[in-house]
Amino acid sequence: MTSLPAGPHDPASWDRTADVVVLGTGAAGLSAATLAADGGAEVLVLEKAAMVGGTTGVSGGMPWVPCNHHLADVGETDSREEALSYIRRLTLGREPDADLLEVYVDTAARMIAYLEEHTPVRFAAPPTFSDYYADQIGGKRRGRSLEVEPFDARTELGDWAPKLRTSPFMPRLTMAEGAKFGTPDAPDLSILGQRAAADIRVLGPGLVAALFKGLLDRGVTVFTETAARDLVTDRTGAVVGVVAEGPGGPVRIRARGGVVLACGGFEWNRDMVRAFVGRDVVPLSPPYNEGDGHRMAMALGARVANMNQVWGQPAVADPTVQYEGRQLYQYETLRNLSGTLMVNRHGRRFTNEGVTYNDMTKAFAAYDPVTVDYPNQGPAWLIFDQTLRDRTPVLSAMPGQEAPDWLANAPRLRGLAELIGIDPDELESTVDRFNGHAAAGADPDFGRGTVWWEGFMSGGGHPRLNLGPVHKAPFYALPIHDGVLGTNGGPLVDPDARVRRWDGGVIEGLYAAGNAAANIFGPMYPGGGATIGPALTFGYLAGRHAATRAAAASGGN
Repeated sequence: MTSLPAGPHDPASWDRTADVVVLGTGAAGLSAATLAADGGAEVLVLEKAAMVGGTTGVSGGMPWVPCNHHLADVGETDSREEALSYIRRLTLGREPDADLLEVYVDTAARMIAYLEEHTPVRFAAPPTFSDYYADQIGGKRRGRSLEVEPFDARTELGDWAPKLRTSPFMPRLTMAEGAKFGTPDAPDLSILGQRAAADIRVLGPGLVAALFKGLLDRGVTVFTETAARDLVTDRTGAVVGVVAEGPGGPVRIRARGGVVLACGGFEWNRDMVRAFVGRDVVPLSPPYNEGDGHRMAMALGARVANMNQVWGQPAVADPTVQYEGRQLYQYETLRNLSGTLMVNRHGRRFTNEGVTYNDMTKAFAAYDPVTVDYPNQGPAWLIFDQTLRDRTPVLSAMPGQEAPDWLANAPRLRGLAELIGIDPDELESTVDRFNGHAAAGADPDFGRGTVWWEGFMSGGGHPRLNLGPVHKAPFYALPIHDGVLGTNGGPLVDPDARVRRWDGGVIEGLYAAGNAAANIFGPMYPGGGATIGPALTFGYLAGRHAATRAAAASGGN
């Protein structure tokens, strides 16, 4: 922390002045910058990486937004009471601030309408994309998870287009298009090449591109490769600026209205992960989320919450593929398919393989007080047979192709167990028991085929779709790692996204949103976009309030 005397400052002590400084270019940062600019503020955005977009830029890009106006487009209705009942059913009182749930439900739909009216972003509701627990009280079969319509990045962004992230593992298909595979309306896959050639963005890359175009239209200045290192405060403790490190060295930036922390989580900071989460994880985000915002806020006495929580996502890898100089881990998408089961390092099943991705990684962290062990600590192993290989791609291994060296396989289960280092007797016993249950059409051990998310886009899980035997040689094993989309904890904010203090009140001039703030849902993930919905919404609130504060400061100077 760097301090300056209270009152107006000598311009010579600053290298640059803005009304609002936003740190980060994901959904939270772009939303905050948009609202601050629309409030009349001169906005400066700093991005640590060379590329714009943050975690949002490699994500599905869907905001989860109760009561949004697109629900009517898919024949659905919603209400404040239903939304809050659903959220509270899931959070079980473990949310960091119950009042913020109401702030979110009351604000998020207005935020969506505002962005559509004032920026190039256009949303649609995928007609088959349900809440992740749609069978619970207040759950919806469609309409709360929105996706951005395809966006022509090359035409709209010009020289900026190559500087915006695209996803290394998600195809250029909308969620609505992807849901049509296996139906007569399935899209022609040539559209993937066409969109890549024309640089048409969808999902997270499309959301970032459309929001970023809005910033360019507003004349907002964006610096990449510029990392915030320190917050500057005055004698009262209010944040009045930031010290950043750019290509030309340190720069001191005054922020009349405040600084918005929107610089992501801390999943790439192993020391912080070990200190707060308590176990090693595999990040699926770009390698720049190192807790910079958390560190700076905590140095000022910020109150934090959810620091032991992550946005979990089981991860798999083709070891021959890298991204930004690191091993590329990808989302695991096979475990709820018929003909698969998952075992821990002891060769035993430990949960329903088809639960939501955020819930699955909680099972990895389970502690057994009898054996004094974490038996499910990764990697776990996805076990399947030739039947699945013949019909389903496994990362880059296509059906009909010879299995690559990295995909363990053997003609017998015992040989497979020996190959991956687990007890052959346990694996054989586990698979025999699983196959017996599959033949009977029920899984009394873990309820396979009964969890909504196992078939959340097709009316819920069903044993006929999600429970099938593993019996056709050869047999395969794919390691499943304890992956994270991002960390969940951070500074706790108030209804204006101002960072709160441990000793009461707020840190004047400091705001937080996205994974740089404590998520309002605590450990739960209500539906697709439960990270991006709050990121956009609290970014919206932060930008709006900071602009008002900047206007008041300008009037007094």
